Amino acid sequence: MPGWHAKTKDLAQAGKLQVLGITQEQHPDRTALFMQWQEMPWPVLLDSLNLLGCKGIPFTLLIDEHGIVRFQNPKDDDLETFLGSTFEPVKDAPEEKPWPARESPEGAVLWGGDDAIGSAVSQFEHRVKNNPSDGKAHFRLGVAYRKRYDSPKRQDGDFGKAIASWKKALEQDPSQYIWRRRIQQYGPRLDKPYSFYDWVHEARRAIVARGATPVALVAEPSGAEFARPGESAANASTAGEEHPDPKGKVPADTRKLVTVEATAVPSTKNASPAYRVHLKFSPNAFSEVHWTNDAGPLSFFPDAGDAYVIKHFQKSPVPKNALTSTETRHVEFELRPSEKNAKGAFPQALKGTAYYYVCEDVNGQCLFLRQPVTIPLE
Repeated sequence: MPGWHAKTKDLAQAGKLQVLGITQEQHPDRTALFMQWQEMPWPVLLDSLNLLGCKGIPFTLLIDEHGIVRFQNPKDDDLETFLGSTFEPVKDAPEEKPWPARESPEGAVLWGGDDAIGSAVSQFEHRVKNNPSDGKAHFRLGVAYRKRYDSPKRQDGDFGKAIASWKKALEQDPSQYIWRRRIQQYGPRLDKPYSFYDWVHEARRAIVARGATPVALVAEPSGAEFARPGESAANASTAGEEHPDPKGKVPADTRKLVTVEATAVPSTKNASPAYRVHLKFSPNAFSEVHWTNDAGPLSFFPDAGDAYVIKHFQKSPVPKNALTSTETRHVEFELRPSEKNAKGAFPQALKGTAYYYVCEDVNGQCLFLRQPVTIPLE
């Protein structure tokens, strides 16, 4: 913690200063992991809905015992001045803003848990239907969709709907830093200001080295959330991977033993058109389908043609020391216009084909199957 931020930590530990943090984070458990890593002795509140209405972070406020803000984004000497001063009450101080009602969609997101998230989604959907230009409602609808996506109540398309809602919010206010960052978190490298969660690995190592157990994460950060901006990382692609079905003879997975969810996250920069594609492959639990890891990994081949290029291709590794498994597998890659595509135009959808080895039931037949996948774009 640079500068006076380190002083605040010492003062908080000594009981001489009450510190409270507020974070604009979608996932509260990731904030808890960061706090555990940094050994932060003060509470941090989660404002995933951006109820504060702030357009940028970070900012710091020094608040006196009467609840009055005395310094905003203080300089090094301001903290000493603040601690050494005695403040008088202010007449005609602004009234406190009430918390959202528990029956409101905001209340359902904040306090309702997984059972109330469906109600929150429905109420926000109604709100944006009645007022399509309400950027705050679009943003909060996106938060609710993503929260449901990370819960046992997940519905098909929730992730894609979250991205679409955040994009609609940003269209209403392009200067809204918080809304833009939420899209960039899952978007292409060219659109990233920094790697959002590259600290997670370091945090876990440091916590384990202290003899503690790191806070468990409900949703592990995706490759996009670890990725650094631009071309700073190695450019992995499908090049060099042998196509398993050049003659198209592998049978199709007509019974959908594996379900696929595709989400394309666009760049927020019009000058750098690109998409980060997220594919999620899940074995059909009802039919007790499982991966056969000894036969080979899942592979995916996008049909980009010569108008587009595929970059930064990543996919889930096959679990080690396990002949079978039922985990969800992920594929991510970026789609950009090629040099031949001078206008940077994208089709309405990108098509591709997935190949995988699965078995049905415990003693069921093991199969090598293909599944065509359509990825909706603009």
